[in-house]
Amino acid sequence: MGIRHLTARIFPLLAAVLPSWGLAQTTLDEVVVSASRAEQKAFDAPGSIDLVDRRQIEHSGPQVNISDALGLVPGINVADRSNYAQDLQVSIRGFGSRAPFGVRGVRLLVDGLPITLPDGQGQTSQFSATSTSRIEVLKGPMATLYGNASGGLIQAFTRDPSKEPELELKSFYGSDELRRGGIQYSETRGQYGLVLDYGALSSTGFRQYSAAERDHFNFKLVRTSESGKTTLIANSLDQKKSEDPGSLTLAEFRANPYQAVAANVTGKYGKTFQQNLLGVVDDRNLADGDRLRTRLYLATRTLDNPGFNFILVDRVQQGTGLEWLSKAQLFGAPLELLVGYEFDRVNDARSQRSNTAGIPTGAIGRDEDNLATSHGFYSQGAWLLNEKWTLTAGLRFTSVKNEVRDYYLTDSSGDGSGSRTYNGLVPMIGMTHHLDEQTNWYINAGSGFETPTLNEVIYLENGGVQNQFNRTLNPAKSLHFETGLKRNLLNTQYSATIFLANTKDDIVPFRLSTSSATWQNLNTQRRGVEVALATALSRTVMLDASVSVVQGRYREAGSLQDGTTFASGNRLPSIPGDKVRIDLVYRPSGQFIAPNVAMEQRDEFGLEFSSVGKIYANSQNSETTGRYSLVNARASRVMGFLGGKLTALARINNLTDRVYAASIIGDRVNGLYYEPGAPRNFLVGITYSAKF
Repeated sequence: MGIRHLTARIFPLLAAVLPSWGLAQTTLDEVVVSASRAEQKAFDAPGSIDLVDRRQIEHSGPQVNISDALGLVPGINVADRSNYAQDLQVSIRGFGSRAPFGVRGVRLLVDGLPITLPDGQGQTSQFSATSTSRIEVLKGPMATLYGNASGGLIQAFTRDPSKEPELELKSFYGSDELRRGGIQYSETRGQYGLVLDYGALSSTGFRQYSAAERDHFNFKLVRTSESGKTTLIANSLDQKKSEDPGSLTLAEFRANPYQAVAANVTGKYGKTFQQNLLGVVDDRNLADGDRLRTRLYLATRTLDNPGFNFILVDRVQQGTGLEWLSKAQLFGAPLELLVGYEFDRVNDARSQRSNTAGIPTGAIGRDEDNLATSHGFYSQGAWLLNEKWTLTAGLRFTSVKNEVRDYYLTDSSGDGSGSRTYNGLVPMIGMTHHLDEQTNWYINAGSGFETPTLNEVIYLENGGVQNQFNRTLNPAKSLHFETGLKRNLLNTQYSATIFLANTKDDIVPFRLSTSSATWQNLNTQRRGVEVALATALSRTVMLDASVSVVQGRYREAGSLQDGTTFASGNRLPSIPGDKVRIDLVYRPSGQFIAPNVAMEQRDEFGLEFSSVGKIYANSQNSETTGRYSLVNARASRVMGFLGGKLTALARINNLTDRVYAASIIGDRVNGLYYEPGAPRNFLVGITYSAKF
């Protein structure tokens, strides 16, 4: 079904049928900070924004990755390969789908601190799911105002300190010897509040050679006063073990989807790393309602990565930011104006040796510094023209410099040093029409700017892959358009969005191998429809559902390193054509008054249905996955215990034991595209919390 036909069916349905379900005309009081970087109701945010609350996070699983809780967010795809050596693939409206590992094209923040590097790459593993109180996902033109690699934004907010001393203990056990334990303590004394959170994970993995072990620590100290709030954040992740089973060809996948690549097992491919984040965010209340926010952070990462070669990386990242928010009047109408500046810098000291069964051996074969520096200046305003119309506009200038300093000059590539500065001016404008107290319609347009990452410029295709800086790779520049409708009643919320993004010089693969990768620029397009619904069918039954249709295609013909060509109009690989998610939750004791309203925890039983459409595995569109559908079941029980609360959780995932490809590495050489999802598996857990 095409987007035009789907849209023609969806919008009349939403506009005509769903409002009749409302029992009362009372709006909800959700708070969000992502859209305009200032607090406002999510309903009033002039763009496409989704919230994931703490209840959804807790019921999503063992709380290892925040992405486990994003299944109901339309327009976002999380390819959970359960491969801790490669991190999750996360894309929003098709942006970021090119990433063979980690995250590209999607901006990541935690409590206002960037997890994404200034060159545009990041890892979701830095998020502490057990400490996270809510997650916000911002899509469309407004996300581009966050700078480089803002095809979308995922921002996690950790919980605030409790007023009384509070202790929480967690223990999970699951298939494949999964063990997940954690402890959290929180309290407030006078002006100071504290949250301490520690968790440990171990698993043998459902695939051959996919075991993992990790420890995660999160610390938050908050000082409040009449003039504002200062927050100190410390986060440390120790990935002690993460075996990499590799991706498979179609023939290998069909023969045994859970096998590992033989070379990966022999060479003991994988990753061990330690990454740390220390940051301070200060919010000051100024005269006349103005506010000033400043941030300062330092992050480090040490990585041992045995693969075809043994890569070692020592990272130091730091940055600062300043943001001023003022409220004024313009021609008698309220105006909220924000201006800011951000500086970020990263230095990866990269070296390489031979890999002998997971041990670095022989002489150094690579020695260099990979540096990226970013400066961002931005301004954004929201002007309430009258009770019916709000105008939102913004402008951002971003300058990113990628640089390689090569100290190993005796290899065949010679001096691989080089640098390039990429400048982008990103405007955005939008209008929100407040049709009534329960209905908003909005339309936005803007441009996007995304530079190549350091990993994408350190290799050059020149009669083969050379360790040389690639100056020919241009930044991707996009034009984004979206229009949407939001309706917010007491017992029902729904939203629908149509979007279009045309990208000039999109960054797409030219050669992807197990040891190196080179990239090229081609023009592309992404368009689609997103629909979300949350409704209390009764006091005991809640329904959440989302539908996403994304069409990503090339707007010009191209070719790959092996000489194969593809036509203009071909679909972009690694992007699901459509995705459906439906959750049905039953509470015997009732209390489902409205969606997204904080409720006392009660016993719950839930069914989760998801269906993912065809995914193209290569740019030639010669291989695709088939549609797959999964059913998960969960139950939780809450009871009093030792003066506190004991919550028992049980989950069965993939009830029908479906074999499917959870992750597609598009255009990888030798047809190594496929990584399987987990077979039927179970999880049980107990959480004990008590206040003193």
